[in-house]
Order: sequence, then C-alpha cells, then structure tokens
Amino acid sequence: MRNPVMIGERLYLRPLEKEDAVELARYTAEETETFFDMGRTPVSPLAWERWITKLYTHEPGSAIHFAVCRKEDDRLIGTVGISSIDWINRVAETEAWLGGAENRGKGYGPEAKHLLLEYCFERIHLHMVYSWVWEPNFRSAAAVRRQGYRDAGRVKTLGRKEGRFRDALMFDLFRDEWLAARDAWRARQEAKS
Repeated sequence: MRNPVMIGERLYLRPLEKEDAVELARYTAEETETFFDMGRTPVSPLAWERWITKLYTHEPGSAIHFAVCRKEDDRLIGTVGISSIDWINRVAETEAWLGGAENRGKGYGPEAKHLLLEYCFERIHLHMVYSWVWEPNFRSAAAVRRQGYRDAGRVKTLGRKEGRFRDALMFDLFRDEWLAARDAWRARQEAKS
C-alpha cells in the first residue's frame, strides 16, 4: 500500500497523485455508463492532472478526493471524495466513481464509500453528507440507500441526460444515522466471512 489514509478489507484510500491521470483518462475513455456527469466523453490525462493539482491549491480545500486502490496489487480502480465542503456547518457532498466495468458488482463501491464515510464522520467530524443521483439511475440510488442515506428530495429537470431532461434525486445521511448503517454493514461483512 502506498500512502494509505483509510484501509479496508480489500481496498484502501490514498491521496490522488498526478501520475493517476493516465489511468483515470483510460477509465473515462472506456466508460459505458451514461449517467455519470462525464458520460462517455473522453477526458485527457492533462485534464485529469489539472483537476488533481487544483485539489491541493486551496487551504482549507472545498473538496477532498481520494484514489481507491486494491490492496492486493495497489491498482487504482476509481475515486471517492467530498465536494462543496461547508467547514462552518460541517456539511459536504459525497461522490464515488469506479472506473472499468470489471470493477463493478464486486462490492468495491460499498467498501470504498464506507471508508469515505468513516473519514467524513470520524476523521473530519462532518455533521451531514448528501449525494445526488440522476434519475433513472436506480442502481446508484439503491447503492446510496444501502449505505444508510435516506431520500431527501428531487429537483425536476435539472439537466439533460440521454437527450432529455432528467430529475436529480438527493439523498442525505447524518452522523448518527451513519453509525447505525456502519454497524449493519459490519454485521453483513462478518456474516460473509
């Protein structure tokens, strides 16, 4: 493991590095999902490098993002992070993205998100986090609900996806709710063992 910040069973989170730009660009070029903001539009390694560099230019930052890496081979498989951080009210938006269809459906997403939530609530002591999901991305909506988020609202026709206006669903999670969800997640992991 290289410079881990949070360590899970199969994954760890580490700070993003400029060298990650090439792998992230490859993942976006091969992306098959259309509900991500970037859709199927390729993003160059230079654009990713600029984004990574920008993350570290403000103190305190308005966003914190991590590389999601497999412990077995240190391979970068995606990113998780928080943005729109309100340090006064201790609120932020969570984000998660796993690159490569081969990395989905293996439980990496829930594990990475769990590590991010642990970071949010235990390390930097956020009070509440929220997440947006494009409708009808029911798989992502189900995933955030399993993490303990609850439905918080809907913004009608927020943006265009696949040629038509789509709603955005908002979910929120408070620290005390996360504690309950974390305990349930740990119980599921123990049951798998």
